[in-house]
Amino acid sequence: MRTYNKIIALLLLIVAAGLGPASAAPVYMGIAVGGNVSTDVTINSRSDDRASICDEYINPRALAVPGCASPNRGSGDGWLAPFDSGRGFSLEAELGYRLSARYRVAGIYAYNETNFDQTVSSTDATGADFDKISNELSVGEETLGTARSHELFLVAFRDWPNRTRWTPYAGIGAGVSWARKDFSWRWARSADPQDIQTGLDQPNADEIRRNLAGTESVGRAALRDVMVGYVLMAGVDRALTQDLSMGLKLQWQAFGTFESDAYQGDLLRSHTPNLRLDGSEPVSTWSSTNDTGRFSIMFTMRYALP
Repeated sequence: MRTYNKIIALLLLIVAAGLGPASAAPVYMGIAVGGNVSTDVTINSRSDDRASICDEYINPRALAVPGCASPNRGSGDGWLAPFDSGRGFSLEAELGYRLSARYRVAGIYAYNETNFDQTVSSTDATGADFDKISNELSVGEETLGTARSHELFLVAFRDWPNRTRWTPYAGIGAGVSWARKDFSWRWARSADPQDIQTGLDQPNADEIRRNLAGTESVGRAALRDVMVGYVLMAGVDRALTQDLSMGLKLQWQAFGTFESDAYQGDLLRSHTPNLRLDGSEPVSTWSSTNDTGRFSIMFTMRYALP
C-alpha cells in the first residue's frame, strides 16, 4: 500500500502545480481501444482437504484414524499452476479536465479481457497434496481461461505542447480493479489399485486402495477479487481540429495480490465435495497470484467539450 500512497501524493502535487497558470480549462471526453499482453501468471492454491484416508467415502474407518478429526485441516497443504502470458483487448472511456496548457487530470473507466486458454500440470505441491501429485495422480492439471476486469483510475497528465500538431504526453495514476479469472482443474488417480500408495499402513488397506483408484477431483470456478493498483502511460496526440485529436499511447498497469474467496469443486475424489458421509466438513479451496501486470498499446480519440 505504500507504493499506492506515494502515487496518490504525486497526483495531488501535479494537480496543485496545474492550478497555477491556467489559460483555459476545457472539459474533454476520450475513448481508447487496443490490445494487451499480461505477465506470466502463477496461481498458488490451498485447500482445507484432509488426507484421503480421512475421507469417509474412501475409508469407512476414517474417524478411527489418529489426526483425521483434528482441527488443523489443510495445514501446510498447497500447490502451484504456472501459466505463460496471455493476450487480449482493452477498451477505455475518459472524462478529463484541462488545468493548463501543460497539465490535465482525468477519470478513466477501463475494461480489459485477456485470454490465456492454457492447461498446465500442477506442481510444487506441499503437505498431503505432495503424495497425491507425486505418487498417485495419472492426471493433475489446472486450466486458466479468460481474465476480465473492470477498472477505475484517476490519472494526472503532463503535456508538452509545441508549434506542431503533435503533442507528446505522460501520465501516472492510481485506481481499483474488479477482476475475474475463469479457472478449472482435474486431478485423476490411476485406475489400478496397485498404483495407489495411500492407506498402506491401515488395516483395511485393500479397501482404501480400491475405493480410491480411478477417482477424480474436478471443478470450475470464477475467481474474483478487488485490487488496487497504478498505471503509467506515455503517448502522443495529433490535432485534427481545434477540438478533436487522435493518437497512440503505451501503458503499464500493475495491481496488488489477487486473492480469491473460498470456492468448491464439482467432485472431490468422485463424490460430493465433503469429507463425511453425513455431508459435513465441506472442502473449500483458495487461490491467489502476485502476477497481475499488463502492458497495453491503444489508439485514442479526444474531443474537447464546448
